[in-house]
Amino acid sequence: MTQAENLRAERESRTVAYTLFLEEYNKHKPICYGFVEGKDDPSYYQCHIDNYLPSGYKIRLFPTGRKECVKQTYDLFDWRSFNKKRIVFFMDRDLSDIIEDPYIIKDSNVYITDQYSIENDMISTDTLEAVLRQLLGFAETPQKEIDTVIRLFEIARDEFDRIMLPVMGNIIYWKTRGFLTANYRNLKINHIISIQNGRLTISKNEEEIVRLIYKQSGLDLSAYSKEDVEAICRKIVAKKCIRNITRGKYLATFFIEFCNSVYRDRVRIAITKTHKGCTISEGDIMKMIAPRCRIGNSLRTFINNTILAYIAAA
Repeated sequence: MTQAENLRAERESRTVAYTLFLEEYNKHKPICYGFVEGKDDPSYYQCHIDNYLPSGYKIRLFPTGRKECVKQTYDLFDWRSFNKKRIVFFMDRDLSDIIEDPYIIKDSNVYITDQYSIENDMISTDTLEAVLRQLLGFAETPQKEIDTVIRLFEIARDEFDRIMLPVMGNIIYWKTRGFLTANYRNLKINHIISIQNGRLTISKNEEEIVRLIYKQSGLDLSAYSKEDVEAICRKIVAKKCIRNITRGKYLATFFIEFCNSVYRDRVRIAITKTHKGCTISEGDIMKMIAPRCRIGNSLRTFINNTILAYIAAA
């Protein structure tokens, strides 16, 4: 493909979701419509919105591919012809609390995650208990034993936050300094941490972690500025926001590793397995774990103020 062909294909992809919407849109049917970023995002939003819909109504969600495509799709609408309470948009916050994000939309029919992404909003001690009981085989395990695992999770999560501080500090440094080729999506968190007996350990020191994230992100180590990154990290610590800004996919890896440690090391942890259960993979985050988490107040309020308000007025 030539560069011109690539650009043409990219422009066309921006309108795919909108074109599908126009083909399906029916003003008179009891359907609300929404646009999300990734192809897996409907697994989270669909099931939780469905829980609030009255009988006969449904929500149709269209993945756009990425955040900028959500913004471009939003910009295609003539809101004089469509009801904003009926047509909604869902976006990840990413690092927009730290770095200006040109793709963030501020409007009444646009929901932005409370934290970096869906995964951050999903993963909690409530979600952990649901996964333990419903997926891993601890359905009838005494609550006292479950509470012990929850305490181990909270300790490991605090340690994980500490490890992620220099990682996210470097990513923010790359973004603010224009290192656009850095592909931090390639970073393998399980090359940095391991979890055994419900306890997190680090396989590398901070200097080794820095070398690893630059190598895996495809960026030459000469771009690293210890002084600048440490200044960014101090600001993150001052704002107490590392938990909110850690990339969701990294947090998902941690969560999966912890859950599988509990399953694998249950005898040493002293938790009683009562049913068959199984380990889980990162591919299960949206398909199996998302439906088992509780949504936050912000998403609940958004659903009430848009979709349910439209239905009530219909």
